[in-house]
Amino acid sequence: MIRYSYKILSILVGLSLLLTCANERAITGGPADVIAPEITYSSPKNEAVNVGSSARVTIKFNEQMKQASLKSALQIWPNPPGGYEIKTGWTWIKVRFNQDLAANETYLLTLDKSAQDLRGNELESTYVLAFSTGDSLNSGRIEGSIYGDKNIRKNGNLLLYRQFDLPLSELRQQPADYVFQPDDDGNFKLDYLAEQSYLLYYHWDRNHNKRLDGDDYFGRPMIATVQARSDTLGSRHHIWPQVLPLPRVKLLELGELGEQFIQIRTARPWTKKSMNSFELFSEHQPIPVLGASKVAEDDFALHVDVADPIPNSAEVWIQNFIDTSGYSLNSDTLRFVRPEKFDTLTVSPFAIEWKNSSEAKLISDSSAMVIKGRLPFKFRSDTGFQLFGSEADSVSILGSLKRLTTMSWEFIPTENLKDGKTYIWQIDTDSIESPLNGFELDSLLKGKLSSVSRDSLGSVRVMQMGFEDMECSLVSKGVKRNFLLKPGIAALIKDLPAQKYSLVAYVDKDKNGRYSGGGMEIESGSEPFWVYPEEIKVRARWETDLGLWRYKE
Repeated sequence: MIRYSYKILSILVGLSLLLTCANERAITGGPADVIAPEITYSSPKNEAVNVGSSARVTIKFNEQMKQASLKSALQIWPNPPGGYEIKTGWTWIKVRFNQDLAANETYLLTLDKSAQDLRGNELESTYVLAFSTGDSLNSGRIEGSIYGDKNIRKNGNLLLYRQFDLPLSELRQQPADYVFQPDDDGNFKLDYLAEQSYLLYYHWDRNHNKRLDGDDYFGRPMIATVQARSDTLGSRHHIWPQVLPLPRVKLLELGELGEQFIQIRTARPWTKKSMNSFELFSEHQPIPVLGASKVAEDDFALHVDVADPIPNSAEVWIQNFIDTSGYSLNSDTLRFVRPEKFDTLTVSPFAIEWKNSSEAKLISDSSAMVIKGRLPFKFRSDTGFQLFGSEADSVSILGSLKRLTTMSWEFIPTENLKDGKTYIWQIDTDSIESPLNGFELDSLLKGKLSSVSRDSLGSVRVMQMGFEDMECSLVSKGVKRNFLLKPGIAALIKDLPAQKYSLVAYVDKDKNGRYSGGGMEIESGSEPFWVYPEEIKVRARWETDLGLWRYKE
């Protein structure tokens, strides 16, 4: 009986292990695996020539891989006649072509960095396998750099088209002949190309709809037609991607929260600039807006206090919405349907920030705090908001409250605050009135507000000796300073947190106040831009003099 039970137990354990292995999931236990997977074998070998037209491709790895990631990461360019089929195992991937390959053609098989092992580690870089059905490989090469933050360099694709005499708007109806990625530093190189002209574009498909549309990043060289060359005269191509503007804003939702209080949701995120610029219309008449605030944890929604109730079944639209790339857009229309009932909402916790927080959270003689609610509210007294030092038993800092809108107030201290300190604020909710205030708020809300010490800040001085004014951006984590750099006149950028920065400059040829990265037509080139060749390190209480920027070299 014991032997029989042992047999049953052994079978159950074996089945359990088999079922566990059949599921593709991360391995648990043991030390964390953070090493990128490697490719140990390929057939044909990289740079093989005279490969048979009926050949198959096999690639092997040094560890078990997520099979789904292999299929999505693999591409072959140019597209083989009749397409191809992919089969995967734990440590290999095989490709079978549905028709014979074209004669005397160089093929590139790429596995991009999204190919992952079972621990989720990606390939260290895009893997390229080149082989030719002729007696030689193509020797043309295109290379260059992508500029922007880490996400732009990491997430976008470069699209290369053999047909170079059509605008991208038409080419996007068909797949690119080559799709490849820059490395994490933004550098890209594609070898084994036929020596001819191509169209080159950058696209970061942020909404994953495989279309070039609003909120995506788009970029191109100054001249979109590039030449693949094998000699040393081939130039590097520079691309500075920018957000594409939408032709209009789409209204997704319009709901009533109270008699004169509505919520708007759009297909574009709301920013401080768009909140302060937009106009609301109904039945061809403007709707007076008394105040507006963003909805907590939803960048696409806005709470709006209107002067008069919106008529039921009215068509509503927005004008002068400033999108994230600075373009002014109008919306489509949406029919407003008043619900039969609505719940009374509670006032959400408040957002407290320095009035000059867009700079560096610096304390000045006119320092003030902005108190933002997410529903209309008002204070009964100046003591509804209080400010203390962070030390124990600190005395309340005196000040006055000033109403800005129905959903924001300003607290102005009567004494000068000290920089480099942390302050404690509190709101006595018994001192707040709101037409939509429920009973779920605590009687006291508290939070911290820190400032930057001027002793921790530095500055940068730079001068250029060109012939045109240059619009410049000095960028680092949480900091972006725009300034104009005139020929022969040094610019001093002050109050910079001590960290590393990058500097980009461009000539605003069309005088529209922003960098134009070029359109989708071949002739609509991008504006010239330059990137300071080194990382700029700002030190506290120190002026970093970059000297003369010879940007044309």
